This record gives sequence, structure tokens and C-alpha cells, in this order.
Amino acid sequence: MFNSIRTKLTVTYLALILAVMVLTSFFLLNILEQYYLAYHSETMNRAANLVSEFSSGYMQGTPDIVTVSNLAEDFARQIGSRVIITDQRQRVVGDSLRVGGLLGSSLNREEIAKALDGERGETIQFSEQSNQWVMQIAVPIKVEGTTVGSVFISSSLSLIYQVLEDVRKFLQIATALAILLAAILGTFFAHQITVPIESLTQATEQMARGDLNQRVRVRSKDEIGRLATQFNHMSGRMQEMTRQLRDFVANASHEMRTPLTSLNILVKSLREYPLDVKEREEFLADIDMELERLIHLVESLLDLTRLDRLATDDTMQAVDIVPTVVNTLDMLRSRAENKGIILRYTVPTQAPPVFVVIHQIKQVVFNLVDNAIKYTPSEGVVSVVLYQEADQLILTVADTGSGIPAEHREKIFERFYRIDKARSREQGGTGLGLAIVKEIVSRHGGEIWVEDREGSQGAKFIFTLPLAASMYENLPVIKKT
Repeated sequence: MFNSIRTKLTVTYLALILAVMVLTSFFLLNILEQYYLAYHSETMNRAANLVSEFSSGYMQGTPDIVTVSNLAEDFARQIGSRVIITDQRQRVVGDSLRVGGLLGSSLNREEIAKALDGERGETIQFSEQSNQWVMQIAVPIKVEGTTVGSVFISSSLSLIYQVLEDVRKFLQIATALAILLAAILGTFFAHQITVPIESLTQATEQMARGDLNQRVRVRSKDEIGRLATQFNHMSGRMQEMTRQLRDFVANASHEMRTPLTSLNILVKSLREYPLDVKEREEFLADIDMELERLIHLVESLLDLTRLDRLATDDTMQAVDIVPTVVNTLDMLRSRAENKGIILRYTVPTQAPPVFVVIHQIKQVVFNLVDNAIKYTPSEGVVSVVLYQEADQLILTVADTGSGIPAEHREKIFERFYRIDKARSREQGGTGLGLAIVKEIVSRHGGEIWVEDREGSQGAKFIFTLPLAASMYENLPVIKKT
């Protein structure tokens, strides 16, 4: 039963309300009791002093018991309490109670003893005779500074304790109503909290069974609502990643099937048909080409796999990428010259450091420039520019090739996507180069996109890398053609 969050929340609400109400009742009753007793004590004290003043004139010499008793009776009617007047030997000389009174007897009480010593005596005790709580006060009667007797007043506290009892009952009823209300509201609010959690739990269980088409209703904008939103986002991402994985497997299988099929045909032909030396060499050359394509494809796939373990902070370092960019471009220069293409670049002598895995930045530059050379016709131009803008480095690779249609610009970074599949395979493309480039740039905190080359035919690839620091001086520039 207590394994349910709803039950735990409801019980918590009830326990909290009960604790608050009990503590509130305890302190409130205690404060009220102290207040009423203090007020009653002050009232009785004023009355006792007043009786002391009026009776002091009758206490000189031998007091007249009748006169003093009448005085006590008159005050007793006014204050609703019993009034007793004693002489200095604690003998009762006046009593407001005529029948069954204490006239003539000695009243040995600690309150009276204190009063005869010149102090005020006060006690609260339970009277078994009247079966109630009473407050008793005694004050001295003084004549010319000499204590000649005392005034003793006994007052019932039944009215005060009746009021306190009524307050106690009211608080008990209020506590019961508060617990009932807390139970209703607690159940309601616990339901509001637990229903989304139960929905999330059920959806998670379904996802664990392989059903990724799970969505939960977002009922609020609080923490649970944000959790539901993130769950839906996660579910969508998992669906998309699963789709991409399936597409990746299908595309990889398709890409590998073509060279494998060719190899199968070529090997069977070598084994089943008599061929002269020239034909055999041609078949072996074709086998070698298909193997190279297959190896290149597998290497590209491995590169993508390695990117999943990329670039934690301890594998990245703050470096100047200019030497790497220049070395990569110089390495590609001979390839461009063999095709009759001019490769020119403009890079600074030094650039602000960026946090990178340097060999992967080399791979990005190589893939972009190699693609530009591959799809640029003879006598074309490939231009590379590296510069700083605000808090990032920007590298552009522009060519004078056929360009990339607008409808293909977002898709060319997808794995195995080709604009012209036949032409790509002829030139040895796997459809993974730009996907690898985008993955590397993204994991380094940068962006990459493609646009038309300004003022001429061709495409322009642009990628950015955030700087390791924000401010650097302008540096001289190297231009090479």
C-alpha cells in the first residue's frame, strides 16, 4: 500500500496537517489559559486591595464581626467570590458565607501567612469540596503601615476552564475538518502528480518492449510537464535514430553489395572461363578496383563508428590549425594539378587556438577540398580561405564546378546521399565523406553549410570552429596560388 506515491503523498499531507493542528491547539490553549488566569488574578488582586482599604477602618481595636462580615458579603456579591477577613492572628473576623462560614475560627493558610508578612499570597488548586478549580488570593490590611489583618478571596475558575474546554472542542472539530479537507485535497493533488508519472511509467515499459511510438500527454508546465516534454523528445529522437540506423544498415548493405557482386562475377569468370594473359590482367585490375572501393567504404564506415567515441575533453587540445590546413592543401595540390585545376588558398600565418582533435580537422579539410577537385572540371579553380570572425574561425572551400541545387543542400550531409549516384560511383565516392565532415564539425561545436559561389558557377562550403579564447590581434596573411 505504501509503495504508491499517491498514498505516500496523501499520508504526508494528513500527518503534516495533524502535526500543525495539534501544535497550534497546544500553544493556543496554553496562551489562552495563561491570559485568562493572569487577567482573573489581576481582577481579584484589585478587588482584594479595595476590600483591604474599606476594612482597615474596622480593624482597629476589637473588630465588630457583624460589621466586617456585612462588608465582606457586600464585596462578595459584587465580585462573585467568597471574601474572608482575618485579624493578625489568622482568626476569621468576617466571612461572606453566613451559613457554614468560618467566623471565629483560625484559618491557617499559606496565602494568609504571606499577607500577614506584608506580601501578597496567591495559589491555584482543586477544591474537592466544590469539585472545581479555584484561585485564592490574600493581601494584608494595614493601618498606618502596620499589618493588622488580611483579606482572603477565593474565586472559582470554572467559567475560565469552561471557556478553555469550549475552545479545545472547537479546535478538535477544526482539526478533524482540516484532516478531512487535507485528505480530499491531498488525494486530488496526489492524483494530479501521479497520473502523469504513471503515464510515463507505462510509456517507458512499452519502449523497453521495443515500441518506440510512445508519447505522453503534457498536462502542465512544471517539472513533471517538462519531464513529459523531454520524454516525448527522447522518444522522437530514438525513433529517428532507429530509422537512421535501419537506413544506414540498408544503405551500407546496398553499397557493399555492388562491389561484392562485381567481385563475385569477376572471380567466377576467372575460374570458369579460359582467358588469355591480357584479359586476365584486365579482370585482375577490375578486381583490384572493386576491392579498393570496398576497402574505402569499410574505412569510411569505421570512421563513422570511431566518431561515436569522439572528442572528450582529454582527447581534444587547443592548437593552431594553420599548419595542418596548409599541409593538407599542399598534399592535394598535385592531385589538382594532375586534373588541370588551380588550387589557391588564403590563410593567416597564425590563427587563434581552437579545441580540436587535429587529425579530424585534417580529415574535414581533405574531404571538402578533395570533393571540390573531384567535381570541378579541368581548368577550373578551387579556392580555400581561412579567417577569424568574432569568436570563431571560418574556413571556406569554393569551386567552379556544376554547383549543388538548392533542394539537395540539406540532404548532401546525410549518409550515403548522392546527387548523381552513377557519377559518384565512377569517381569512387561512397556517399559518406560529407556525413563524416558534418559529424566532426558538429562534435567540435561548429557548423557547416553550402551555398552558391558568389558571381560564378560552383558551390561554396563553409564551416566554423569556436575559438578557445575570445580576443586576438589581427595577423598577417599568406596568399599562395
